[in-house]
Amino acid sequence: MSTADGRFSQKTLDYLARMDSRFSGMAPRAIADRVVQLVQAHDEWRARRCLNMLAAENLLSRNARRLLDSDMATRLTEGFPGDKEFPPLRHQVYIDEIEAAIISLVKRMFRARHVEWRPANTTMANAVAFFALTEPGDTILVQSMEGGANMNYHPVAIPRIRDLRVVDMPPTREFEIDVTAVREVARKVKPRMLVVGGSYTLFPYPVRELRAIADEVGATVFYDAAHVALLIAAGLFQDPLAEGADLLALSTQKIMSGPVGGMLLTNDAEIARKMLALTFPSFLQTRDLNKYSAEAHALAEMTAFGGEYARQIVANAKALAKALEEEGFTVLGQAKGYTMSHQVFLDLLEIGAERYETICQECNILVHKAHLMGDGARGKRTGSRITVQELTRQGMKEKEMRQIARWMRRAVIDGEQASVIAGEIEEFLKDFQRVDYSFDP
Repeated sequence: MSTADGRFSQKTLDYLARMDSRFSGMAPRAIADRVVQLVQAHDEWRARRCLNMLAAENLLSRNARRLLDSDMATRLTEGFPGDKEFPPLRHQVYIDEIEAAIISLVKRMFRARHVEWRPANTTMANAVAFFALTEPGDTILVQSMEGGANMNYHPVAIPRIRDLRVVDMPPTREFEIDVTAVREVARKVKPRMLVVGGSYTLFPYPVRELRAIADEVGATVFYDAAHVALLIAAGLFQDPLAEGADLLALSTQKIMSGPVGGMLLTNDAEIARKMLALTFPSFLQTRDLNKYSAEAHALAEMTAFGGEYARQIVANAKALAKALEEEGFTVLGQAKGYTMSHQVFLDLLEIGAERYETICQECNILVHKAHLMGDGARGKRTGSRITVQELTRQGMKEKEMRQIARWMRRAVIDGEQASVIAGEIEEFLKDFQRVDYSFDP
């Protein structure tokens, strides 16, 4: 990986040197053919041999994927629907209606008055939020990495581009918010913004209580719903804007099942004005029209099927958590029913997170290590975040979650041969080659 100052690691340098040696001796046509082969191999491996439980990913429906392959992929648009700055006149008639559909669907789903739909990803959306709602030198109070943050790049990126002072909220074991502790810190540091929500999310946050703290110290409340947006839209998690958040961010991929992108939602007209003015042209000038067509289609699917999909996601997450506990893993949140989201967390301090991750990957069970409270002092990650949104969209339900837990126990705890389990998973996946909760035939 790259270091924090932007330099490549030695491992990256060695890899690029090997690849450069290979590609420098190949004809351009041969390189193009190789790229096609790599994509085909990737698609076949992911679809037919992998159980994907990575939180940042999901499936696009086949109809939505087809929309990415259109002439719109090479066309540009600048400005607001109905009154574009470039290109003029009829160039915009089709994309304007698509973007209008996105805005209408998002406002309906999230009960929001204003939408910034254009950011290329949630990192860009978050940056727009910070520039819109803070000034250089301000303090922001955020969840720490161990406390479940989705924005753990703050200490590196945000002060550099906005000169903000970042203060962490005290972490809790299950990534909840200790209101009393946050109030004490807020009174001391007087933040301009409270940032809540993140990558690690098991249970709803106390937004109303945080709103009261924010009002006391003169702060805004920014809720990052990148990982739980569909649950919010379906009414299964909480309603941050109604509960007092000034601004809500979400990812258009992940649990929302669309292409990669970010959005900002608010009911405050002045905040909306600031963020809409910042995104174009400060952060984004031209944008990818084919992505917006796929996004509009995905949002229509989630408007139609999102409630049913979200309910099955939560049911699957609870079933997987319970089954993993029964198979011998330590699962967070047991006293509260394990989870109210699509996420499940394992405490792997005794098993070893590195060993667990390696073994699962060898079996084509795609998981990742995660920070737990206390890992900073330990100097390593000791947990794992596993999610079920993609498995659910493939048609899996509680019965399949129990089977997956058994495979994980056999691989990680019993030490069975990875190739045996990988073969069973490949056979199992033959029955799950569809994309449910979609308009696909």
